[in-house]
Amino acid sequence: MSIKSKRFNMLATVLLFALIISGCGSLMKMASSLPRMDTSIEERNFAGALKYLRSGNESGARDLLERVVDAPPLTGVTDEALFRLSLLSLRNEGGRGDSHARELLDRLLSEFPGSIWAKQGAPLAAYLQEAFALRSGKRQIKNLRNQNLSLSRDNKELRQSMERLKQLDLELEQKIRR
Repeated sequence: MSIKSKRFNMLATVLLFALIISGCGSLMKMASSLPRMDTSIEERNFAGALKYLRSGNESGARDLLERVVDAPPLTGVTDEALFRLSLLSLRNEGGRGDSHARELLDRLLSEFPGSIWAKQGAPLAAYLQEAFALRSGKRQIKNLRNQNLSLSRDNKELRQSMERLKQLDLELEQKIRR
């Protein structure tokens, strides 16, 4: 073999080796970007919920987050799902949104006290607690006003009855004197 063919074979071998090494690296990178088969259903549901949130599909995200929250707790997934679901629950127009969000945040704080999501949810939970107390106070004030109005009417009726009784008593006294 000539020197040119030896150099060519050597260059071809080096190029082939470089392709194999870079090809394996590319294959490894591509394989790491694919979803792992050992991920749990909760993790896949949570990932799907995040995709729905990014695309603006809140109802789809809410459904998947509910599944994650209802499943056995998984640190790093369930805690974030509880936080995100509590935020989505605030938009609930049925009137039960605030209380459902409070329940979810209370669960987050009790089951995952060390989680970053619990730390971020604590001020929201305190705010919702205060809002609930304020609404409860307003309801009490309204009930007390209604009771006060009712008692005022009863008081007025009693005064009128007393005046009529006094008038009748005076008329009776005048008849007895005659």
